[in-house]
Amino acid sequence: MGTLNKVNELISHIEKKSLAVYAKAELLFDPNSFVEVGAFNKDASVVTGYGIINNKLVYAYFQDGVVSVEHAKKIAEIYDLAIKMGAPVVGVMDSDGLKLEEGIDAFEAYGILLSNQSHASGVVPQISIVTGKCIGMSSFIPTLSDFVFMTTKGKLFMNSPSTFEGIEGKSTSYDDLGGFKANASKSGISHFSYDDEKKCFNDVRKLIDFFPSNNLEEPRYKSLDDLNREDAFLNTVVPDDPNSQIDMHSIITAIADNNEFLEVHKYFASNIIAGFIKLNGCTIGVVANNGLINIDATQKAGNLVNICDAFNIPILTLTDTVGYEKSVEQEYKGIVKYGAKLIFTFANATVPKLNVIIRNAIGNSYLLMNSKHIGADIVYAWPTAEISLMDKRSMMDIMKISAKDYNLSSNPYSVAGKGYIDDIIVPAHTRKRIISAFEMLSSKREIHAAKKHSSIEF
Repeated sequence: MGTLNKVNELISHIEKKSLAVYAKAELLFDPNSFVEVGAFNKDASVVTGYGIINNKLVYAYFQDGVVSVEHAKKIAEIYDLAIKMGAPVVGVMDSDGLKLEEGIDAFEAYGILLSNQSHASGVVPQISIVTGKCIGMSSFIPTLSDFVFMTTKGKLFMNSPSTFEGIEGKSTSYDDLGGFKANASKSGISHFSYDDEKKCFNDVRKLIDFFPSNNLEEPRYKSLDDLNREDAFLNTVVPDDPNSQIDMHSIITAIADNNEFLEVHKYFASNIIAGFIKLNGCTIGVVANNGLINIDATQKAGNLVNICDAFNIPILTLTDTVGYEKSVEQEYKGIVKYGAKLIFTFANATVPKLNVIIRNAIGNSYLLMNSKHIGADIVYAWPTAEISLMDKRSMMDIMKISAKDYNLSSNPYSVAGKGYIDDIIVPAHTRKRIISAFEMLSSKREIHAAKKHSSIEF
């Protein structure tokens, strides 16, 4: 009977834990694969463990109360295991904040957490899922991750609206300040936002499938799509009206394996499109112009390039840019600085880099979009491309040249003759041409003096 009593005591201990936490673990991991670690640490209101996601080992922690020193140490142990084993870490954020009774020791708790995240940056992928409160110092935790997912119940902000005199209850609510929509479209902290928690966790699983387990592994999978597939639609995707916007999403999905594109920051800086596709089974990071370049666009593009570079993911850019958003606000906030940082980010990336000029490549906005001049390995252009130091009207006014002379100097054949474009390709052949180029670049080895491991430098 003694043994049976001990078993019943164990079952009772397990049943007292938050069922909501285990429900989230079931959504994240493959069925029956989650194994809890440190289950009997009663002073740490966090569930930690590991499991399998699509045949990959993944570590995770699920907050279930206040953040204390014991809470932080338990998560730190999971980080230690993840770094040793070279496996991703997923954190599910839903905390009541720091444990006030611990006083100054609360900073020790957060110091442990944030230090572990910093050491793991660029070594193993880190994903945060904000499903509840994540405020004050806790808001640093997801921000140090590579990717942040938020659901409708998620709240992420530094200062509560109740501390803003005359704001709460009038113009700004908790949702307006730190809800999933605000963090997706305004601050840009949230990379993915959902009103369906099940879909949120499903997309976390999908993102993990795109990534290698660590910075020493190459993300390669078997493809069932035809690597030589052509799409005649691409021959007509560029509109006749030069002022009309190109449907870049349709180009990206047309060239991707199985037409699948996982877009990042969908609701932030829509003038740049960023995300991941697979080409012949290989994960590729995509950055595509979708309007004028501004500060938010450079940050969005730079963050994706840094993450790709940290985890050996090749980069594809689709260029169609005529310049920058012109405003006093952009100048005051440092568009010059952020433009320069994007140039550095592309130039410093040592993974294979390929650029396809779709239509416009005008001025120095073209320079920073992974051009040959700052280190792109291969640059292709469609016949519709126009590459120039400045726009047509400015060139004609300043340089005193005719429209005919401008067209002769800015067409892709002229620029290719100078060595800045490697080939002019038929749009319908884009998929097979870039797959071939990335295959050729797969053994690329390049080391820069400024190379770092962090995936969140921008």
